[in-house]
Amino acid sequence: MSTSRPIRLPAEDFHKKPLPIKVVSSFKALRLHGTTRPAIEFRRVPSHRFSHPDSPISLIYLADDLETCLWETFGDAILNPNSVISRSIWMSRQVSEIHTKAKLRLCDLTDLKTRTSLKLDLSALKHTDLTIPQAWGLAIVNHPEKVDAFHFTSRFTGKRCTVLLDRKRIASALKTKPIAPLTDLKESGNFLEANEIALV
Repeated sequence: MSTSRPIRLPAEDFHKKPLPIKVVSSFKALRLHGTTRPAIEFRRVPSHRFSHPDSPISLIYLADDLETCLWETFGDAILNPNSVISRSIWMSRQVSEIHTKAKLRLCDLTDLKTRTSLKLDLSALKHTDLTIPQAWGLAIVNHPEKVDAFHFTSRFTGKRCTVLLDRKRIASALKTKPIAPLTDLKESGNFLEANEIALV
């Protein structure tokens, strides 16, 4: 008897099926980024969860809270046996808020009803074989609905994250507000202490 479960990829006719859309009248979230890099920087990076190499547009990853930003950025290093983070990388990070009052059309993959209608389970979005979540990211990017963003659940904290897509209408409406260098925030020190993380 097989103990494996099916890997669920987007159906071949995914582009012909309705994509559940939610319209929000405003939006804000946090981003952790390099101090020498802009807060708003859309990219396609093969090692990122939804950044399919064939994607026609770039992405930016955000989270609703700082703890989730930290876990999404450093989680794999934290869960290694020695739980260490590069001191130079930690010291070179800045927290910024990204916001807009423009209406966003987004697909909410944290919503069970939405995932069910798309025949999508959470394991596909969190799979360690990144070609699987990237296939879902590409399917959403290429869907005729042309959404501006989609929500997903952090594989570390279970909290909401957002992928913003580099659609011209939205990219031009995004604003940034610097919060502070990561090392200046009490929350960051608490995070290191609570998770027994060493900087090396």
